[in-house]
Amino acid sequence: MNILNESLLVNYQQLFPELTPWQLEIVVLYSSGFNQNEIARIKNISKQAVSKALNEGKKRYHLEKVESIRSVFIARRLSNIPFCS
Repeated sequence: MNILNESLLVNYQQLFPELTPWQLEIVVLYSSGFNQNEIARIKNISKQAVSKALNEGKKRYHLEKVESIRSVFIARRLSNIPFCS
């Protein structure tokens, strides 16, 4: 099942060029509030595959905890929002 919009993923790929498309999908779902078991079910993959993708993202961002990926995701999204003057 693919619950992510392709054009949204293209935009996110520009914000997160360090991640592979596969890692990005997992990070987007995780940062949207889904837990690892839910992501595994949505993507029809093992929980271990989800965990591996998140751990690779954690390493790329030099984070201590996987949970910190959500903070990176939110910060980058917010920094990309145009402000009205």
